[in-house]
Amino acid sequence: MTAADELNAFKAAARILTWLGATGRLTLPIDLDLVRQMLPDTPLGRGNTIKAPADLTWNASEGALVRNPDNPGEWGIFVNPKSRPERQRFTVAHELGHFILHRASQGSFLCDKESVYSGIDNLKQIEREADDFASNLLMPGDMLRDRIA
Repeated sequence: MTAADELNAFKAAARILTWLGATGRLTLPIDLDLVRQMLPDTPLGRGNTIKAPADLTWNASEGALVRNPDNPGEWGIFVNPKSRPERQRFTVAHELGHFILHRASQGSFLCDKESVYSGIDNLKQIEREADDFASNLLMPGDMLRDRIA
C-alpha cells in the first residue's frame, strides 16, 4: 500500500458514501444504522459485526467501542443516553470511525473529553481521526455544498 492508498478518515468516509450512493441510499441524514449493518460486507469491516448502539452504563464518557472478549469479531457501540440526539448521532459515527480506522490497534475505545484534550499524543490523534471521520460521514461535502447553494 502506498502513502496515497493509505486509509484515513476522509477516504474511509468517502468510500462509505460512495457505497451508499451506488445502492441508491445516499440521503441526508446519513443512515448510520445502515452503515453499521453494511460494514461487515465491505473491505472496511469484513469478518466483523457491530451490534446496534446501546446505552452507556457508566459515567464520564460520550461513547465507547468495545470488542466482545468472547468473540473477537463482534463489536459493540455504546452512547451516553443523557446526550442530545444530535450528539448521540455524532458519537455513533465517531465510534464507527474507530471501528474502521483503529480496531486493529486496540480492543476498546472509551471516548471522553479528557482523551481528546489532554490524552497522550497517540490517544489525541486517534480521537481526532474518529472525529474527522464522523464529520465527513455526517456532512458529505458535495451534499452540504448543494444544500447551501
